[in-house]
Order: sequence, then structure tokens, then C-alpha cells
Amino acid sequence: MSRELFNTPSGPYFLSHSAGLMPLAARAELEDSCLGPWAAGSHDLWDKWLAAVGDFRAALAPVIGANADDICPQTNISSALTKILHSLPIEKGRTKIVLCEEDFPTIGFVLAQAERLGLKLVFLKSGPHLADPDAWKEAFADDVHLLHLTHVFSNLGLKTPVADILARARAKGVITVVDAAQSAGGVEVDAERWGADFITGTSLKYLCGGPGAAYLWVNRAIAPKCTPVDVGWFSHENPFEFDIRRFAYAPAAARFWGGTPSVAPFALARAGAEAITHAGVAAIAAANQQLIDKIVGALPAASIASHVVKGERGCSFIIRPRDADKAAAALTEEKIVFDRRRGGLRFSIHLYNDESDAARLIAALTPFV
Repeated sequence: MSRELFNTPSGPYFLSHSAGLMPLAARAELEDSCLGPWAAGSHDLWDKWLAAVGDFRAALAPVIGANADDICPQTNISSALTKILHSLPIEKGRTKIVLCEEDFPTIGFVLAQAERLGLKLVFLKSGPHLADPDAWKEAFADDVHLLHLTHVFSNLGLKTPVADILARARAKGVITVVDAAQSAGGVEVDAERWGADFITGTSLKYLCGGPGAAYLWVNRAIAPKCTPVDVGWFSHENPFEFDIRRFAYAPAAARFWGGTPSVAPFALARAGAEAITHAGVAAIAAANQQLIDKIVGALPAASIASHVVKGERGCSFIIRPRDADKAAAALTEEKIVFDRRRGGLRFSIHLYNDESDAARLIAALTPFV
């Protein structure tokens, strides 16, 4: 639907769950807002560089249903989650962190560090039941400190009922973090309406922004209660005050920023966020789901190894052919781009895929399923 906005390979690209395609405008964005001012030796170089980061936040805000001031740039999700974990007050009697064994492994690695804070991890079992809010009932207990909730699981393909789960957790006083890495840009995200305490995400995947431009959305209600340990001059309420003896946390999300910020990744990522806004997330989501319907509907149900129930899925799916190696070789010969997970072949749909891509994939897979 918006293929003309992107650099496209010679064959169908089904790898947006790993890295979205590069927008045509990305090179110019990098040159105009980062490299150009640097090359010119501009006297207001940092003003231009910081403006580039601000432009990224402004471009991302409508994509995730947020206010730009509530978005804090991050290097990656692991760092963002680490900052959250060590910034929070822990209420007496709240000793548990609830997450899911289906979460991306880095989540578990980071949250395991909470054991040094006296907290215990509780892992929910993976499976299709996660589409039911009741499957998350362990997170609604009085002894839960924090719930980590993945919006769309990268391998399972399942989309969790975020709003319902968050409402129940909020009613029990549980702090909530939503991971939108596999949803933002391809599935509708609504930070303001959801009412999570935090949302983490990355531009790398469906936001088509490349590596290094992650983000942290912080609910204004919880921000004043947070005292991040990993601070720097951009965490200060006035970064340019330059008083080494005085530190005061910046209001809202900026307190999670840290030291001297990266610029180039966010200059690049702005183009992707603007392309997503141009196409409209609702329209992208609807088109993605239609193509998934077409593909999975044309293949035997027994060959589908991920969650593809309508209304309960993201933009990726796994097909398990009878002979995965032969199928993979045939797809590669057809210049179809994909990857492999859990004994199968993983694909994803995004705004630059169309009916002809779907038809080519179906034709290439059919002899092997």
C-alpha cells in the first residue's frame, strides 16, 4: 500500500518482525539533521542535533497514541527496562514480578536482576490461553510489584488483550510495563487510552527506523515517583545549568534519558515513523490482517505453528513445512525474504507487502505443506 516510500529488495520481504525496510527518506533525514550540520561546523550544532531527536519524538507520538513530551529516547529496550526496574519504590508486601516465558529473552535477563532487590520472578506459561485476560490473574494479586506485558509475542504471534489486562492490574495497584516492540507500527497502540505505567519499544521493526532508536513512554502519574539510578545531564531538569553540586530530576519521561544522547539513530528513525503516520496505523493493521487471512487460509491448518486466530494475532506467523530445509531453499530461490524459528519458517506482513507478495509466498510454500 506504500511500497513507493521504501527501498525494496528484488523479491517479497517478509522480515519486518526482525527489521523493517528502510524508508527512501532516511538518508536525506540523516544528512539534513545530523551529518549536514556537523560537516558545516555549525555554531548551533547541538541545537540542530537535539531538534532531530525532538522531531523523532514528535513523529512517533501519533503512531503510539502518545504526547511527545512523555516519550524518552533510549538505546534499546533492555536499557529502558533496567532504568525502570531500579527507579521504582517497592511497597511492603509486594515481592513478585510477573512476566511470561514467551517474552523475548532479554526481558527475563533484565528482570532477573530484581532478585538483588529482594523480588521474585513469576513466569506465566506460554500458549493460546494468553489471549484471555483471566490467564493473567497471577498478576492481579496483592503481592505483585510489577507486571511485564508483551503486546505481541514475536514467535507465538499472539496479541494480548492489553487494555483489559492493564485495567485489572491497575485496580490492584500493580505497576505495569508494556512491550510494544512487535506491535507498534503494524498494530494499533494507544498509550494514553491504555493507561499503562510504561511502554517500551523500538524503531527497528514495524516502525522501519533502524537500530539504536528505542523509546520509553512514561505515564505522567508515575513519573514523579521514579528515581532512576542511571542518570546523566539530560536527566536533569535543566541540562544546561552546569552546576555539579545540584541535581534535580527532569519532569516526566526525560528523567530516564541519561547522558549525552545519540542523534544519528533518531534522525534515521524519524523517516520511518513519518511513513507509518502517512499510511495510518489503522489502515496498515487492516491491510496486514487481510493478507494474513489470505496466506494462512490457503495453507493446511496443520502447517501453521503460531497463533493466527482473528483479533488475537499480530503481523507475523510461523509455517512448519514437512521438510523445512527444502522449503527454505525453494523460498530463497524465489528471492523471498524470511527467517526460521522453532522448527519452522517465520514471516511477517507490513505496509509494503501486497497481494502479489502473498500469492508468491503461497505458491512457493504449497508443495511443502
